[in-house]
Amino acid sequence: MSSARLERWIARKFRLRHLELLAELHQSRSILRAARRLNLSQPSVTKALQEMEKTVGVALFERTNRGLRASAYGDILARHAKVVLAQLRHAAEEVESLRAGYSGKVSVGTLLAASASILPDAIVLLKAERPGVAISVSVGTYDLLVPALLAGDLDMVLGRLPQESRSPGLIYEEFYAEPICLVTRCGHALTRRRRLRLADLSELPWLMPAPETALRRQIERAFVAANAAVPRNVIESVSVLTNRVLLRKSDCIGVMPYHVALDDVEHGLLAILPVRLPSLETPVGAILRAPGDLPPAASAFLSCLRLAAREVPRPRL
Repeated sequence: MSSARLERWIARKFRLRHLELLAELHQSRSILRAARRLNLSQPSVTKALQEMEKTVGVALFERTNRGLRASAYGDILARHAKVVLAQLRHAAEEVESLRAGYSGKVSVGTLLAASASILPDAIVLLKAERPGVAISVSVGTYDLLVPALLAGDLDMVLGRLPQESRSPGLIYEEFYAEPICLVTRCGHALTRRRRLRLADLSELPWLMPAPETALRRQIERAFVAANAAVPRNVIESVSVLTNRVLLRKSDCIGVMPYHVALDDVEHGLLAILPVRLPSLETPVGAILRAPGDLPPAASAFLSCLRLAAREVPRPRL
């Protein structure tokens, strides 16, 4: 079947309930859970899935011991179904916002750099102005959050903006430049040193970002540029809470965006080591899908982020 013919066939046969079912089956990976969440019977879900597979002429899901597993075709259709459903939610939000005032939902993905600085301040600003808006925050790494943004599951992603490999289909709005600092617990032997080089720290225990993060790659490049051995005694974690406790209870050296570390430094819980890392200063901002694609509540939140960014304190490194 040609792509044009398949497109016409899907347009005639697929209904909104099919899109909802596709997205839910892809998310829950279970006919039983999908039926419960959509308030349908299991036989009706099974029948609808069979109808969809007959329409497109390929298997969309496979049954396994761990539940349903989407085929490559199922992944494609589910991804597009989520985008369509997200656009319908945005349309409903715009109608409701126009009819009843401030309401709706904002779904935000955040990387480490934004989670402790502009994000909380922007949420406070938005809730003061629009208390009826619900805000959902997802924490993750760039490689997980950006696909969710493209799929329509998130309205925006906040954090350190990539220097390379930027997607032409996304907009990158820079708010401010974020330095990276090395931190330890207060009282660590290294805090008594006036000056440190990366070469002095290679053999010590480290708390690092995950290997797939841009920050981890930048740190390792900094060691190479300084002719220093890349640390091998490493704990990998992107959990802010876990990292803060580990740093306070061990002799690990941590890597943090300056404004993430600042609160703990000011409260005497952590100390910034005297190591210059100018090559690791990168912009922090928002990643968006396309101009005009934000629903009213998300657009208002973006304005709050811009205001919060203006109040970010200047680094005292």
